[in-house]
Amino acid sequence: MKVSVVVPVRDDPRVDDLLASLAAQQDAPPFEVLVALDGARREPRVPSGLPARLLRLPPQGPYAARNAAIREAKGELLLLTDSDCLCPPHWVAAAARLFENESSEAVQGASRASEDSRLARLVQLEYDRYVESHARDGYRHFCNTRNFAIRSRIARKHPLPEDLPRGGDGVYGRRLERAGVSLRYEPGWWIAHRHPASRWDEGRRAFEQGRDGALWSRATGADLFRESAAGPATGPGAWLLRRADGDLSRRALAAALLSTATALAVASAVLPGSAGAAAFSRFRRAAHLAGRLSGEARGAKP
Repeated sequence: MKVSVVVPVRDDPRVDDLLASLAAQQDAPPFEVLVALDGARREPRVPSGLPARLLRLPPQGPYAARNAAIREAKGELLLLTDSDCLCPPHWVAAAARLFENESSEAVQGASRASEDSRLARLVQLEYDRYVESHARDGYRHFCNTRNFAIRSRIARKHPLPEDLPRGGDGVYGRRLERAGVSLRYEPGWWIAHRHPASRWDEGRRAFEQGRDGALWSRATGADLFRESAAGPATGPGAWLLRRADGDLSRRALAAALLSTATALAVASAVLPGSAGAAAFSRFRRAAHLAGRLSGEARGAKP
């Protein structure tokens, strides 16, 4: 089995470390690396001996870049990852073993923190909670392209969504599910992710995730925040969502939540132990909910 690794990037210098980790793969079947330069001005450093191709593309977003690379890929199996990740030495070999059975169509892998700082542990804990939220559905549409594998024939038949420039992983997972593609979660197949270096960066990322999810819901008609779009809002902040019945109230609540998130971020940095962790969790959820409310307001843009 030949494998193609697909990496979209736009001027992120961390891609050099990712490529170095791919050059250090052990016991791997033949594989190539396609680096999809999404309007990039910076040239990645490709280690000597790594079979990599640089695809120079116009700036259309990471999903369009991935699709372009998928069309050029020579492998039967596609491994999707991101420029802010690091591959453990047997990442490619482990993925290939998961697809030795012809019935395997798509696999979602796990993500671990690449370092052991307190902030990285807190961010990882929130990511683990996000993954666990998919357990009740059997992970059947859980998709995160930082560590995702799919047969190339399926990916070409069902390309990644390009409606918006970012945040389409959840949409893609649901599209594969509707198409009858079997997607399973394999926590033993993992990648190391470099989490944001500051609470400010993490808060901004949480806000953008909430906003992008709302924009995708508007663009596709599928509510990415719950199974049934017709059902009532549930989970943290549901009572706020039920009261946000107009654009003005959504924007006002979003602004208030951002102020709350700022205070919680400060508290998470100074409070010790579990109190700090609880403050961090509420900080991130407040930022995410603010983004969702902003995205649901008419006129919101990605």
